Amino acid sequence: MEKSPDNSKSNRRSLIGDRWGAPKDHRVNKEEIVMTASRRDDCAMIRLERKCHSEIDFSQVHFIGGGPYKGIMVNKTASNLEEVEPAEGRLEFLVYLSDMDHDNLSVQDYWTLRFWFLGRADGVTKKRAFTDYFQELMNPEDFPKNYIGFVKRALVLLKKYSLIKRVELLVEKTEEPPSNDSLPPIKSFITVITPDAYTYQFVPEVPVSNKTFLTFQLKAAANAYLALSAVYSDLERKTYEIVIGENNRRSLIREGSLGQLRAEAMTINILSEKEFRYFWVSWADHHIEVGRGTKHGQSRFLHWHVPPNKQFNINCLAVATDRASKGQWEFIEMLEQKVGDFARAAKKARLKSSLIWLAKKQKMIQCLEDAYPNSMSAQDIFANCKVKQSDMITAVVWLNDLQKRGLIKEVDKGMWMRIPVSQQNNPDVKMVEELPFLSHQQQPTIAIITSLYCEKLAVDAMIEEKATFVKYKTDGDSQVYTLGRIGKHRVVSTKLSKGGLQQKSMISAENTITRLLGVFSRVEHVLLVGVGGAVPHFSDFDKHVRLGDVVVSLPVDRSGSVYVHCQRVEKIAGSYGYSYVTRAWNSATQTLQKAVQFLRRDIERNPHTTKPWDLYIEEGKEALENEESDFHRPSITRDKLLFTQRNGTVVQYDHPKPTGHASQNYTDGQITIRYGVIGSGGLVTRNQEMRMEFAQLNGIKAFDLEFEAVLDSLEGNRNCSFLIIRGMADYGDGTGKKGWQPYAALAAAAYTKCLLTILE
Repeated sequence: MEKSPDNSKSNRRSLIGDRWGAPKDHRVNKEEIVMTASRRDDCAMIRLERKCHSEIDFSQVHFIGGGPYKGIMVNKTASNLEEVEPAEGRLEFLVYLSDMDHDNLSVQDYWTLRFWFLGRADGVTKKRAFTDYFQELMNPEDFPKNYIGFVKRALVLLKKYSLIKRVELLVEKTEEPPSNDSLPPIKSFITVITPDAYTYQFVPEVPVSNKTFLTFQLKAAANAYLALSAVYSDLERKTYEIVIGENNRRSLIREGSLGQLRAEAMTINILSEKEFRYFWVSWADHHIEVGRGTKHGQSRFLHWHVPPNKQFNINCLAVATDRASKGQWEFIEMLEQKVGDFARAAKKARLKSSLIWLAKKQKMIQCLEDAYPNSMSAQDIFANCKVKQSDMITAVVWLNDLQKRGLIKEVDKGMWMRIPVSQQNNPDVKMVEELPFLSHQQQPTIAIITSLYCEKLAVDAMIEEKATFVKYKTDGDSQVYTLGRIGKHRVVSTKLSKGGLQQKSMISAENTITRLLGVFSRVEHVLLVGVGGAVPHFSDFDKHVRLGDVVVSLPVDRSGSVYVHCQRVEKIAGSYGYSYVTRAWNSATQTLQKAVQFLRRDIERNPHTTKPWDLYIEEGKEALENEESDFHRPSITRDKLLFTQRNGTVVQYDHPKPTGHASQNYTDGQITIRYGVIGSGGLVTRNQEMRMEFAQLNGIKAFDLEFEAVLDSLEGNRNCSFLIIRGMADYGDGTGKKGWQPYAALAAAAYTKCLLTILE
């Protein structure tokens, strides 16, 4: 490439044509490519920018292009270019030139191309756009012979790449001697801006699955989060979270988003909001390390050797900051080669097919989990999952694959049952026709009833010295009983079978409770433990229930009701109000409620101590690590507080924050225990306005599935002591997206263990 003098008028004229005068008529929204040049110290800068006519300062326009350069304007040389927002990507590379004015002396310049984009395209699309632009710009077959030719080509190509809003070229002289070796690799810098909110942004344009470390630079005041995970978009399970500069005083390694602390170090003023600072992260040989500087392996300040049961392959990267600071991240990559369109299309088609079958496979597992401990025929499974006749063979293959993985089992010819991973090859799990004889001392005094599969797993994780018996029937209802101990109490847990018609499910639930109390005649207390739907408050933290919290059934008035079911709703003529016909239940014996109040007072007297349920949750996650369901807490960013107005507009609110003394002991992501009535009834839970009104009228803190059949059965069997404990999984009735259900079930089970541990 030859270096021509900057004052070459002929070259400039070939680019820009005639002098531009003030336009007599133009369309305000017409788009032009505007070039502005500037010089700062020993650096030459050129900005190429896509602008509408209404954005152009015509007093600064010097020339307009014609012919192939139509639609291109050139501004007068500027002393300084106007400041703009940070670039979203850049490329840095060395250029070797021959200076024709100095006997073809070799000159080495350092070039930087910065890029900005229009719209909200994802990072991968943006990265592909600027790398394709660069590769076409630097095509060796028709590479420009001088600077002017290079700028001409860059302007023309910018018209073609409509996603790119702005390109800047910075040319700096370097004193390094020219090298006869091949050019060093071209560095691509990916920029990510994170807001002052704990909201992770995934960075798929920076691949990590084929690496063991990465280097980046960061500008933030405090609290910078970097997550390395196994599964894209999942930051709760199989994730290492690195916090750099928490309050700009210490740095951490945690297991999962806001998860268990695994390593920490004092790092006072490690971050700066005024300048970029380099960091590196390494995960080679399952050893998480974090350090300062550009050379990975040096200046390490954090490390954690991951134990075998916590190890996984890292496949994706995400970053965030929180309320303490915004952040600007730059990740350094080598320029990738383009992938052919055909290969991309074929990969996309394969991915789409895989996702469809993955969804069907998950649906199969869900059907069997709902039916458990009952089995289902393959025909019923396929009907529930809407498997086409032409896909039957593939579906059968999937069933057998799930059996090989130990998730399901063909208990009879064509009859399938869900099998917990913890029960595989476990001698304490038996399928029996009749339960073994239990002595008086072995008989449980407490029964725990669950409905969802994940609820049963969570409860069983809290039980010690346990044995599980599946009383299996090929026709009719089966039963599952897990016997063991929590604290000093002998307990039994069971699961209601779901599926089929609602009336049939209610009859099945009543029969299950009747059999349970008949078989285990010493049961004094019954706990209904599982998930529910939170009743939020949009302004008062003390009344607000959010996802992950636990609600315990306590009465709020003299009626003593702890569970209220809406049987019928009637519209009040001439108003927006409704009249509700209800039925309520209360617990005649107060033993469990008194234990709840005792535990409540003990926790309130010691607000700074670690909550016992947090310890039980961690133990439960360890025990359930290999289960198909993910029992880690989902990211708090997935807890969105939405309100649908009467006109259908959906408004998102911030969760109310605690004030005063309460704010000193509260952090985002912790479990709050709330106390009040549990409600039910599809008539009110499906309508947000009625749901909120019904909750306010009856002191309801949470809704759940309709458990009136279970309570009727308890009442009919003269059980006088029951309690309902619900972990919040959505803002409905707990039947929403599966994402929060396992963690909510585990939170409820952990509180249950706390309660039984102190129960006399």
